[in-house]
Amino acid sequence: MSFAVAVVGPAGSGKSTVARELARGASAVYLDKDTLAGPLVEAALAASGHESTDRESSDFYRTRLMPSEYTALFAVAGDNLRLGHDIVLDAPFAAYLDRPDFFLRSTAEGGWPASCLFVLRILAPEAVIKTRLVTRGLARDVAKLGDWDAFWARWGKTLVAWEGVRVLDAVNDDTGVDIDALLKQIREEEGESR
Repeated sequence: MSFAVAVVGPAGSGKSTVARELARGASAVYLDKDTLAGPLVEAALAASGHESTDRESSDFYRTRLMPSEYTALFAVAGDNLRLGHDIVLDAPFAAYLDRPDFFLRSTAEGGWPASCLFVLRILAPEAVIKTRLVTRGLARDVAKLGDWDAFWARWGKTLVAWEGVRVLDAVNDDTGVDIDALLKQIREEEGESR
């Protein structure tokens, strides 16, 4: 039985860095939603008269394009799981974390075989996350930094309401995450579920 880990956390938590390291350490398939669908989303936004990089404030993106991104992500993950590969999903999932049935429904629609399902929630201190967002200087972070208190109140502690998954926490402060210890925990829990 393969495992699937969805890595979630607020912007600046380092979830993509941890997800890549976890995939490397486990020799798992790494699937990044933005790499998988980003260019198509930008083209669809531009073709429909929207700013190609505006996702967070675009109703068109949230209602018409984002669901398709996640459908594609789960379908490609399902293909890899059926081939016997472990997978690591790198996506924000922010719009779906409060929907208890989202993950299991998405795995069913993606044709996933029986797998050990994990969510790795990346946490980091507020000051560390804010410094990372300022330092990286991305346009998508301007609004977050402009209304920091609202951003932190909503996303500082990523709540996961999904049913049927094991939620693991990892603190990614200035010392980083112990990937070997994390993999050991995943493997132990995977073994218990067989």
